[in-house]
Amino acid sequence: MVVHKKVDVVTIGAGWTSGILGWKLGAAGYSVVALESGPVRYANPNFSHNHDTLKHEIHTALMYDISRETWTWRPNPKAPSLPIRQFGSFHPGRGLGGASVHWTAQLWRFMQADFKHRSHNIERYGKDKIPEDMTIQDWPIDYADLEPFYDAVDYDIGASGQAGNLNGDLIKGGNIFEEPRSRPYPNPAHPVSVGAEMFKEATERLGYHPFPQPAGILSQAYESPLGDKRAACIYCGFCTRYGCEVDAKASGANTHIPAALRTGNYAVRANCKVTGINVGTDGLATGVNYVDLETGDVHEQPADVVICSAYTLSNVRMLLLSRSERHPDGIGNDRGRVGKNYTYQITKTPVTGLFKGHRFNQFMGNGVIQSLIYDFNADVFDHSDLDFIGGASISAGSGQRDPLTSVTSLATLGADKQQGDIENTTKLPATTGEVGSVSGKGNQWGKDWKENLRNNWDSMLGIGIQGEWQAYEDQFLDLDPTYTDALGQPLLRFTVDFHDNEYNMYRFLAKKCQEIAQEMGADDIDLTDEMDPYDIHTYQSTHCTGGAIMGSSPEDSVTNSYGQVWDTPNVFVTGAALYPQNPGANPTGTLLALAYRTGDAMVDRYFKDPNQLLG
Repeated sequence: MVVHKKVDVVTIGAGWTSGILGWKLGAAGYSVVALESGPVRYANPNFSHNHDTLKHEIHTALMYDISRETWTWRPNPKAPSLPIRQFGSFHPGRGLGGASVHWTAQLWRFMQADFKHRSHNIERYGKDKIPEDMTIQDWPIDYADLEPFYDAVDYDIGASGQAGNLNGDLIKGGNIFEEPRSRPYPNPAHPVSVGAEMFKEATERLGYHPFPQPAGILSQAYESPLGDKRAACIYCGFCTRYGCEVDAKASGANTHIPAALRTGNYAVRANCKVTGINVGTDGLATGVNYVDLETGDVHEQPADVVICSAYTLSNVRMLLLSRSERHPDGIGNDRGRVGKNYTYQITKTPVTGLFKGHRFNQFMGNGVIQSLIYDFNADVFDHSDLDFIGGASISAGSGQRDPLTSVTSLATLGADKQQGDIENTTKLPATTGEVGSVSGKGNQWGKDWKENLRNNWDSMLGIGIQGEWQAYEDQFLDLDPTYTDALGQPLLRFTVDFHDNEYNMYRFLAKKCQEIAQEMGADDIDLTDEMDPYDIHTYQSTHCTGGAIMGSSPEDSVTNSYGQVWDTPNVFVTGAALYPQNPGANPTGTLLALAYRTGDAMVDRYFKDPNQLLG
């Protein structure tokens, strides 16, 4: 075994949160080593003119190598689990910057009701509104705690958008339902597409409040406080699942990781697969072991602090794999909480409209040129007479519709199909990115299909939802008892499926999408008014959350509000694994803000009194 010199901090994964913590800790003089299982790809020139759909969309070049490590899934605890052999529901990233390199860059802040999810719903609707098996809970922090860090993230990465609530003043054209922000966005919102403009006008006529998508993509050239200079988006149409060819899309690889490297105290080792966190006789972490995937050699990296900064599922798996005499069920799992409150998102396209004669040019642009409404998200609307809690944003008008993958999901709309008849049809995704899932039904061959493709491929527009998915007792992550990875370690098993609350919420939102499509003047509408059970085979989003949730005590959580593990206080967890449940918005903006908050607390307080819990 190769034993390296001890460092102050080792991060498992060199994704965005590793870069943030490496930047903050490195600037304070602490040594940080990031161990990344994938390759090192800095921004450009690696992604210059990378318009290779086969490579990125089909062969998923920037994702996990699931031939070496995958996951198993089952819908409920009584069902058998099987490994995922092809990418489907979610696409975790691999390599420097992780999933931030290929994300769609929809950038959100959560709402105050999201942070007080359980108490808010009980206070407004009573305890009976929450089913007995629903395990939602409040976060140990609220919006006000995170707002300064949300603000810092916006300016450090050059966020683009239109404020809707500036220090309490509501601004028409922005999201008036958002919580107050202390400053405007540093860059203006992106222009919206033709379809997004039609959606905007229709929803305004219906009395709703549309706004442009907040984005982690530059709408104009920008020099950030981090010192990087990046160009504006060129709307090339190759965004989600691709690295940005002009660095307009913010990622860990072109913002915080370079800033961390400039401190001189942050180093990245590529192709290093961590196999476990080592624990001493006092129950504290002493470092990690890893395998060099190029040579097969086993290494030990001693460290005073270990940070799990990989993807949600990998962070949870690492805690469960790290078993010792002091923590026989894994780090953070002394009370059996690791893996609990696993949640996902309902990311669907209930409606596709055919607009004969319209050309939407959805092959251009990106996933942030859409318009949205928040009128039915979270608890913005009254749920008193509804049979569910939670909600979703509703959107339309994204770009990046590539010919190679979208032609196989063309909705059967037009003269040969009666309005409302959904038999033998399939959904056309609103985008190849964050919104849109397809059922895979219907003919995808023949003369009629080719004629429909020729006439209508660019005349169809999806109206999608991105909604909440609540936490339940029978939704969790654990180690699979049967299947192992290429190194012989157990795969992570996730047990999850929709519950009545999610089906009821979807029905309600699908009708709203149908009403919007009708108001937009669609010539034909393909409506899926009932949601099928959770489908592991079809891409929905990469927004896996929970499993190492934060809380106010060890009895209800794995970590405190800083991601510091209760039973092993020199181990920290970052990312969406900390979320008690998943709001109806992308998790990225919040996990970046949380990393800022943790980094500051470690510099200001933790290293002055190591191994003590932050409060």
